[in-house]
Amino acid sequence: MRRVLVAFAAVLVLAPVARAAAQPPAPPFPDARLQGSFDLAGRVTAAHAVKGEHVGETVDRVWSFASSCPVGQCPEVTLTRARANASDTLVLHRRGPGTYAGTGSFVAPLRCAGRLYPAGEKVPFTITVKVTFAVPFGGATFATRVSATYRNRKRLNRTPCVGALGHDAANYHGHLEAAAGPAPGA
Repeated sequence: MRRVLVAFAAVLVLAPVARAAAQPPAPPFPDARLQGSFDLAGRVTAAHAVKGEHVGETVDRVWSFASSCPVGQCPEVTLTRARANASDTLVLHRRGPGTYAGTGSFVAPLRCAGRLYPAGEKVPFTITVKVTFAVPFGGATFATRVSATYRNRKRLNRTPCVGALGHDAANYHGHLEAAAGPAPGA
């Protein structure tokens, strides 16, 4: 009986500790503003039937973020990203402190029966961005490092040819290269 009481007391004492350990840690930069141009280094993590890409390949990109509000973390941030031969713009929505995500698509050329269709394939994708480091400046906190993921689960054939297309994905990390606009209070 004594052992049961000791075990029960141990559970009562350790339960709050176990619950606290199971809680995810608070985000390190909950109020950092995502603004400016970031140099990103990426690694392709999936490349199935995508011409010119292979798993493990490294890529360098520049992504620019424009916040939709005058100060702090905004509900929306516009991402303009350079791709290999083009660029696109995507609105990212705040998913939590320091985390943004959005979905979009672009078209790419595709050859079918000897003919090149300039918009032959549609590429839907999801991008998630997380602030990984920030610094205070002018009474506010600004993101200076980010990590990001790009995921394309399937490509859509827009040609008369029958055929399955591939998919690709990449992970990125990078740092602020140039701030956009004056800092609040500067």
